[in-house]
Amino acid sequence: SLDADMFKLSENAMKLANISTMTVGTGEASKELRLNGKVEVDERSSYTQATHIPGRIEQLRVNFTGEKVSRGQSLATIYSPELVTAQEELLQAQDIKESQPELFAAAKQKLRNWKISDAQIDRMLTRGEPIERFPITADVSGVVTELMAEQGDYLERGMPIYQIANLDKLWILFDLYETDLNWVKEGSMVEYTVQSIPGKTFEGKIDFIDP
Repeated sequence: SLDADMFKLSENAMKLANISTMTVGTGEASKELRLNGKVEVDERSSYTQATHIPGRIEQLRVNFTGEKVSRGQSLATIYSPELVTAQEELLQAQDIKESQPELFAAAKQKLRNWKISDAQIDRMLTRGEPIERFPITADVSGVVTELMAEQGDYLERGMPIYQIANLDKLWILFDLYETDLNWVKEGSMVEYTVQSIPGKTFEGKIDFIDP
């Protein structure tokens, strides 16, 4: 007398099949997921330090990864034939600045375009001779995560020397499988542990789900 889609089990068969029942209604449903992941640098706080002066690296003052650097710190020294020529043009323009002030202004601007400060330009003019080696200073503070050039390399303007990251804020990236997507939403709270800090549990909120 049962419907074609229904079947009946004896009490013993119910126990063997480990069947349990509950009354359907409203209530709180929850599911715990255990995921593996890794700590990553926040891409938004990673910076590629490039040279603004073309030339040969004479000295790398920071030469290993993991070293902390501060904004304005000298990272490397560069010898640049192009910059020496530009300084010679400036000194020549200084001699005729009364008659051709626009030429003198253009020579100074050319150096400013290479991020040479007015103080350094004034020092060149006071010395009366070109400065041969110039420092490359850090644009940001952080930790060097990658060395991208070596001493003796000849670099064009804009080529990278270091990768610098601010490690004050990091991402925790978890591997989430398709079958679990329905259980995870942006804004959900997550508890996690880190192998390098045993015995401590951290809490965070999901900010982003990679599509």
